[in-house]
Amino acid sequence: MRRWRMAAALATVVVVAGLAGCAAEEAAPVATETSTPTVTVETPSASPSPTPSVTAASVAANIPASCDELGTASSRAETVGDLTAQHADGFIRPAPADARTALSCNWIQEEAAAVLLIISTATDVHVTEGLDALASDGYQCQPAQDFGAQYCMRPGDAAGTEDVIVACDDVWIYLETVNVNARAWLSDIAAQIFG
Repeated sequence: MRRWRMAAALATVVVVAGLAGCAAEEAAPVATETSTPTVTVETPSASPSPTPSVTAASVAANIPASCDELGTASSRAETVGDLTAQHADGFIRPAPADARTALSCNWIQEEAAAVLLIISTATDVHVTEGLDALASDGYQCQPAQDFGAQYCMRPGDAAGTEDVIVACDDVWIYLETVNVNARAWLSDIAAQIFG
């Protein structure tokens, strides 16, 4: 009988051990129509620092330091070579609101001929506003095809005189002539500055 008890005890242990191995595992939850969907939230990666905007280079850097360096030597000689350079400060001519004179040049030949050239710098916005205001002063403006600026002209106050303005970006060129054709030289100057 003792053997039978032992065999029964041993069988019980085997059955319990077997049941332990067969115990049902917890079932993983099954998604149903009423379950809340899983939302994945991505952590934003560090964004690169913004690239600084590139601004157009100032054309004012191309303005010559001297009246003797304006345009080409040949066009300068043809235009003002026979004239005498004079003091050129204090002239007031059409210019943008915040204009600063960068170079002012004046040549004369007694009462017979004269050339006044004033190159100013200003903000792009004021250059544009200044150009817009020229129509009320009798100027006619059009884009200059050879150097990408605005070319504005009006007859001067006396016979044989002409007033011309060439402007673009932050530069304003004013040219006044008396009995001198300075257009080729002005084109060279504009190409030198705006080109």
